[in-house]
Amino acid sequence: MNRRITVVVALAFTSLLIGFYQGSQRAVAQDAPLLTSVSHAMLAVSDNTAKYVGSKKCKKCHIKIYKSWAETSMGKAFETLKPDAEAEIKLKFGLDPKKDYTTDAKCLECHTVGYGKPGGYATPNAADKKAVRKAKALEGVGCESCHGPGGSYIKLHKKILMTGRTYTEEEMLASGLIKPDESSCMKCHDGRGPTKPEKPFSFESMKDEGTHEHHPLKQRADS
Repeated sequence: MNRRITVVVALAFTSLLIGFYQGSQRAVAQDAPLLTSVSHAMLAVSDNTAKYVGSKKCKKCHIKIYKSWAETSMGKAFETLKPDAEAEIKLKFGLDPKKDYTTDAKCLECHTVGYGKPGGYATPNAADKKAVRKAKALEGVGCESCHGPGGSYIKLHKKILMTGRTYTEEEMLASGLIKPDESSCMKCHDGRGPTKPEKPFSFESMKDEGTHEHHPLKQRADS
């Protein structure tokens, strides 16, 4: 009798476990959109601490875009801070053309990548060669100034490069890549700078000025 009871109890417990498992599977399927939203939210939080890697990391996949960017005013933004650079413009706006502005925090905020943020630009000690190389990689208004710190999405980029597979814009955005919008530009084009433009910044009419050429992204499925 005791043996029969043991068998019955065991069967009942097994049935209960199977029911619980099936119910859990249904719940996961039903809550998939919610789980995706939560994962994206967690990713957004992690982006706050993602580090900058420098525009040359982007060059491997986007060489044409990189080369065109390097010739723009954004690509050369750091150079304008050096003594005697853009002397006429500096005189026009009451700046000293002989002064070295490459260590001025107010200037570096918008003439370098990620100044004051994790992995962002930091004025190097000239004797520290490693720090000098890192700072050089973050000079100018680089890719990450508009698209966010590469530390959040560079791993996905590398996987795509290695496998040759296609990808979607949604996939990139989910990995931490930022699609520039008006707020991205207004961080610097907000009128605070000493060299005031002749006309107020307009995102719609000026968003493609001085940035880089746009080329089809061969592996992107929705480009």
